[in-house]
Amino acid sequence: MKTRRLLFHTLLLLLALSAPAAFAQVPDERAAGETAAQGFKLKGIDGKVYDSEKMRGEVLVVSFGATWCVPCTWELEAIEELKVEYEKKPVKFFWVSVEDPKRTSDNLLRHYAKERRLTVPVLRDPQSETFLRYETTTRLPVLVFFDRGGRFEAPAHRGMPQDITVYKQMVRDRVNALLAAGGGQESGGAADR
Repeated sequence: MKTRRLLFHTLLLLLALSAPAAFAQVPDERAAGETAAQGFKLKGIDGKVYDSEKMRGEVLVVSFGATWCVPCTWELEAIEELKVEYEKKPVKFFWVSVEDPKRTSDNLLRHYAKERRLTVPVLRDPQSETFLRYETTTRLPVLVFFDRGGRFEAPAHRGMPQDITVYKQMVRDRVNALLAAGGGQESGGAADR
């Protein structure tokens, strides 16, 4: 029994230490306009650089999470199913790991993606700099939407309910609204309304 408790406490300590230091609370004093104007440019574990600026004309759905986050795993199942639903529409889905590469290597992320049969690009945000542009809490997963003009569509969605059906409907509602808003750079995001 002592060995189990020691193992449990050791595991908790390791999880706490693996959480990025950048997850500290940041002030909410950032201007909404500044955040809305910022896209992302992140490197994937496939070696490619993904730049939201170059994906204008498409709705982007970006999930920020971590390999140790159980709700993130549930969310990835929903994201994969939604990707199939929207494959013939101008919608792209991404998963972004906010973990430090020293603690979670690209090889570990590749294994994680393969084990979960992920087909969405897996990107890295090692210092959580991109994540913190859109969200100031430490709760994962966080889902961020960009309209077809490349603008962040606030608010970001925090957390993942256990009912995947409810979650998928929330994502569908947001994506469908962004698709209906029109295409190209003329479509307005939340900051323009």
